[in-house]
Amino acid sequence: MDQALLDWFRTGPDDTAAKQPAPPVRLAPALPALSGPPKPPDLTPAALAAAPPGRRAHLLGDYLCQEIGRVLHCPAEAVDRDQTMTDLGVGSMTGLELRNRIVATLGAAPALTTILRAENVRELAAHLEGVLA
Repeated sequence: MDQALLDWFRTGPDDTAAKQPAPPVRLAPALPALSGPPKPPDLTPAALAAAPPGRRAHLLGDYLCQEIGRVLHCPAEAVDRDQTMTDLGVGSMTGLELRNRIVATLGAAPALTTILRAENVRELAAHLEGVLA
């Protein structure tokens, strides 16, 4: 049996230890509030179309890191471009939020399964480049 369970059986309602108040609960510090309205995306369809073909995948990768960071509430620099979306923490709900952000900014609507099954940010950027071409 577990020691805590054995101790529970040994103590009775008259035990003085049971009458002592529980220690106060320590709460985690509050997160800082977001300041101001959300920042508009740095990438526009016009800027993407004007970029040289070799630069588009890099721009899309930067944009995806920025948006993944936004949906995961972390800086874009913290997004590892070599990890899968699920390893980054993108699940079904955050994947939908990411998809909606991509649709709103670029007008492309990748399937949610494409986002979730992407091997890494580069693969998703290459997919988007093909869709937008």
